[in-house]
Amino acid sequence: MREDRYRQRVAEHAMHGRFGAALATLDAWRARTPGSVEPELLHARIDLARGRVRASGARAVAAIRAHDCPPELAVDVVQCLRVLVEHDALVEWASAYPHRAAVAAADLARVAAALASIGAHALARDWVEAAVARAPDDATCLVNRALLRSYAGDFGGAGADLERVIASPADPAIAHWLLARLSRQRPDANHVERLRARIEGAAAADREYLQFALFKVLDDIGDLDGAWAALDAGCRLVRARAPYDRAAHERLFAAIERTFPLDGPPAAVRADAPQPIFIVGMHRCGSTLLESMLAAHDAVYGYGESQRLSGALRHAADHACTTLLDEALVEAAPRLDPALVRDRFLDAGRRLVGDARFVTEKMPGTFQLVGFIRQALPAAKVVHVRREPTDLCFANLRELFADSVAHAYAQDDLAHYHGLYTGLMAHWHRVHPGFVLDVDYEDLVRDPVGTSRRVFAFCGLDWHPRVVEPEAWAGRSINTLSSVQARQPVYASSIGRWERYADRLQPLHDALSRTREG
Repeated sequence: MREDRYRQRVAEHAMHGRFGAALATLDAWRARTPGSVEPELLHARIDLARGRVRASGARAVAAIRAHDCPPELAVDVVQCLRVLVEHDALVEWASAYPHRAAVAAADLARVAAALASIGAHALARDWVEAAVARAPDDATCLVNRALLRSYAGDFGGAGADLERVIASPADPAIAHWLLARLSRQRPDANHVERLRARIEGAAAADREYLQFALFKVLDDIGDLDGAWAALDAGCRLVRARAPYDRAAHERLFAAIERTFPLDGPPAAVRADAPQPIFIVGMHRCGSTLLESMLAAHDAVYGYGESQRLSGALRHAADHACTTLLDEALVEAAPRLDPALVRDRFLDAGRRLVGDARFVTEKMPGTFQLVGFIRQALPAAKVVHVRREPTDLCFANLRELFADSVAHAYAQDDLAHYHGLYTGLMAHWHRVHPGFVLDVDYEDLVRDPVGTSRRVFAFCGLDWHPRVVEPEAWAGRSINTLSSVQARQPVYASSIGRWERYADRLQPLHDALSRTREG
């Protein structure tokens, strides 16, 4: 039987939940082609589909270390290791892969994007430059290099890549969206007509990018009516694709509050690992700005956003879930070994962290995991960045997120989610008093010196004036939606930004007011 036939049969069996038959097919495949890495990777994926996270991770790592990987499977290897949060194994593999010269250019760029997503920025740039050198006009190569350039603060280079790909026959919609984010456009120099022409006849998935890009440009030039119409159109498209499930979120947050605090003793503190600093809050709260300040300290490694903590919990529970947290993982909390969670988290990504004494983590949604942090990492510092509710929710509404943030595309959904979030943060303060430091975004931008001093003291770090200077942040890549803003001097112009659209955002403002009163 040819390998493509084995591949097809495994996929069919797995799709219909016939995992035993899929594994039997893989055994036959192995017998026919001993030493092939692909059956091992597929076996790891089946283990993950069956909820066997530990077996999946162990098999995937063993496979890439024991077997040669053909160039056409490079992306499969990388995506498998990334999903399993095997960051060190991924960096090790990508650093030493002997067949990179034979990998297709677009696949080189896809590997680069995956490496950037886990914080391996230098290695990612190496792969993406090889991709563009191989195929200088390829859309995937240029878009991914533009992304990495924007993360590194090279906005001019990113813009040049994006203009080049927009002028090509491919003209991908994401390029327009990324370009709109790079700079503020003016009434006498903007892309409004180009975007409107591109929207005509575009597929729904492309229109999401294009409508959010059009909103950004029209907002820049002061056409508030046109901007709101574009934003509303973009949000409608996303809601149709990914509706927000209020009941599911209510159940999840209620389960968290029922479960925590846990009765058992917390894990012992490990002296041989860096001390974590978790920056928590809703998306767009200002966590990137605060992390940039902390990462300016010589003893701190800014990890950015990663799945390391959620991955450690899934590993300890041997439970697979596609979101940061689900009810089954919450229900497993009392049975988890906190030392296993601690070790899995602290040992993930050590090749990147090096000998730093502190490491930051700012994955959005981590405010849901404070109870787990208190149990597994009791020496960790948790800093909660708050923001005026209407400003915060409007900052979410105006963004097209790469991950699933289904609550961000309707005013009533945002108010609902914000109520759950504030209720859970109040719960953490009740059950773990003093464990979380609240910091207001408004204080951070109006008084960056005084507010950063308070944060540094809480974290046990000495403070230096350079931590509030953007020049001190220039050497690090920032792979979030805030990469452009985070390169600028600290500014307060985002405070009250919702008021420009006050009449249209009145339902949101009223709903948030009712939530606070309730």
